[in-house]
Amino acid sequence: MRLIERVLPPKLWVKMTIVNIALLIGVVIVTGMTLYQTACFLAADITGVEREAQLTFNNSLLIYAWVIGGVVIVMGAFLYSTVTRKVLVPVKELSSAMETMKSGNYPGDLNVHTNDEIGELVDHFNRMNRRLQQQERSRHQMLRDLSHELRTPLSNLQGYLEALEKGVISGDQTIYRSLAEETDRVSQLLSRLDDMESWTTLTPSKPLEVSQEEMTQVISQVSQMFTLEFEKKGIGLKSEVEAAEVSVNRQGIQQVLTNLLRNALEYHEGTDGVEIEGRAEGEKYVIKVKGGGKAIPLNEKDRVFDRFYRVDRSRSDGRSGLGLSISKQIVERHGGQIQLETDGRNHCFSITLPMQA
Repeated sequence: MRLIERVLPPKLWVKMTIVNIALLIGVVIVTGMTLYQTACFLAADITGVEREAQLTFNNSLLIYAWVIGGVVIVMGAFLYSTVTRKVLVPVKELSSAMETMKSGNYPGDLNVHTNDEIGELVDHFNRMNRRLQQQERSRHQMLRDLSHELRTPLSNLQGYLEALEKGVISGDQTIYRSLAEETDRVSQLLSRLDDMESWTTLTPSKPLEVSQEEMTQVISQVSQMFTLEFEKKGIGLKSEVEAAEVSVNRQGIQQVLTNLLRNALEYHEGTDGVEIEGRAEGEKYVIKVKGGGKAIPLNEKDRVFDRFYRVDRSRSDGRSGLGLSISKQIVERHGGQIQLETDGRNHCFSITLPMQA
C-alpha cells in the first residue's frame, strides 16, 4: 500500500493538472511572444508607417496576444483538469479497494473504464482479488475439514483415556490396540498433510527431480506389492503395461499408483477385478486403473480430487481423503493430468504423462 501511495499519491490529478498547466502557460507565452516579436519586426520593415502608428500596432498586438493566450490557458486548464480527473477515476477506485483489502476485507470487482494501461492494471487487480478470495475460501474449508478429520480419533482417544482413568474399563490388549489405531490415524493424517505440502511447495529453486524410467518396472513394482492383499480379498488384479521410457520422479508416480490401488482395494464392489493398463500414445504415456467400486455421483466425479473429499461425508472409515488430492498434485507437477471416467459404478482413473519432462 505504501508503494501505491508513493507512485500514485493522493490528489494526483491536482498535481498533474498544475504541472501540465504550467507547461501549457510556458508554451503559450513562448509561442505568443515569438509571434508578437515576428509581427512587430515585419511591421517595422513596412515603409511609410509612422512611428506612432507602429507603437499603437505593437501595443494592440500585445494586448490581443495576452487575451488570446489567457483564453487558451483557461480553456486548456479546464479541459485538462476534467480529462485528468476522469482518467484517474479507476486509480481512485483501486486505491479505495486496496484500503479495503488492508482492513482485512475483500472488495468486489472494479469496473474497467478504459482499454489502456490503467484498465489493464484494474483487470490484473480484479484477477488477483478473485484468486485471493478463492484461496481464502479453500483455506477455511481445509481447516474445517482438518478439524472434522481430527475430531473423531481424538474424541475416541479422549473417551478411552477418561474411561481408563475413572476405572469404567480396565486396560487390556484390545484397549491398547484401539488406542494405538486411533493414534496411528492421526499420525497418518499429519503425514499425508506433509506429503501434500512437499509437493505443493516445489519451486524453481527446488525443481522436481526426474529421470528416465522404464514404466513396466515402475508399475509392476507397485502392483506386486498389492498382489497378496488383492488375493486375500478375492479380487483379481491384472496388469497390461507397454514398455516405454518416461521422464518421471519414480517415487512420486509410484505414490500415485499406490493411492489408486489402495482405493481400488478398499472401495471395490462387484465381481470384476481391477485392471492396470499402460501404453504410449504419441508423445504421452497413459496409465489407467479400472475397476468397480462404490457409487460416485456423476456430478461429483471431479470433486474426488478435492482435499478431504468423501462421497459419504457422514461416514468415517479411517481414510484421510487426501490420497487423490496428493496424486493430482504429483501428476500436475510432472506436467500431466489425472482424471476420472465413470458411469457411477465402474471407475477408470486415467493418468497422462508427457514422455519428456
